[in-house]
Amino acid sequence: MQYEPQSEMPLLEGLRALYPDSSRRTLQNWLKSGRFSLNGKVIKEEKKQLQKGDLLTSQETFRPPRIPQVPILFEDRFIIAIDKPVGLLSTPLDEEASNKKHALGMLREYYETDQIFAVHRIDRETSGVLLFARGKQSAERLGAMFEAHDLKRRYSAIIEGNLKEDSGTWSCPLLELPNLNVVESSDGKMAITHFEVYRRSSKYTYLNLTLETGKKHQIRAHCKRAGHPVVGDQRYGSKENPLRRLCLHARSIEFVHPFTKKVLYIESPLHKSFQVLGGQIIHDKSKRMF
Repeated sequence: MQYEPQSEMPLLEGLRALYPDSSRRTLQNWLKSGRFSLNGKVIKEEKKQLQKGDLLTSQETFRPPRIPQVPILFEDRFIIAIDKPVGLLSTPLDEEASNKKHALGMLREYYETDQIFAVHRIDRETSGVLLFARGKQSAERLGAMFEAHDLKRRYSAIIEGNLKEDSGTWSCPLLELPNLNVVESSDGKMAITHFEVYRRSSKYTYLNLTLETGKKHQIRAHCKRAGHPVVGDQRYGSKENPLRRLCLHARSIEFVHPFTKKVLYIESPLHKSFQVLGGQIIHDKSKRMF
């Protein structure tokens, strides 16, 4: 990607012409990391002035910036998507836990702003795609989309035993108990999960799951209710833990960008440990799974 200024201008103004949806902080990070060249030479000095006739070039195969231990999968001026590792909280659980490490706090510290907001969560024990909004207007629009279930969220899971059905839907009202476990209850709210089996082994079933709703512990509670808990999920009845982690991964999220109106498909790579246990990736955008 290239840009030729038609008059003298600050370097950052030229970078914005290349990436109008990226924040100032993002452009500065890319600049420091050597993503851009001016007239064939790498440039890292933000104070540089562009002149008419200059050629500003961007590397398209450049790796996104990285918060220590938290890769950024996508970002623009409205949205940030990270690849959340196992063990990291999405947000603080309560005021008492607000000082503990969590993804929201790490992003606010990294970007030096409190105008980053959580619009959904995934369990601490689950890895994968996690979205955040930049600014209150973005938070409101994304929040409304989650409320209306206007996003397609896909998960990968390894469950214990041999699930008889090849595909189907699990649905029941779920209620969170005082001990934080989630159970089926007429006093709860309806939770709906669609599942497909893409592989079976002698001990496990490999699932592709799509959320129609997004209740707390929804997949984990549904798998337990079906008699096949997620491998490594001792809270919901798993008797095995070969990977020393919950075998549940938020693989992708797909939605229409609330501002640009473009379809976004954001995907987190399947962790190598899943593949060691027999997980497989199908290289088809509509079916990237086990």
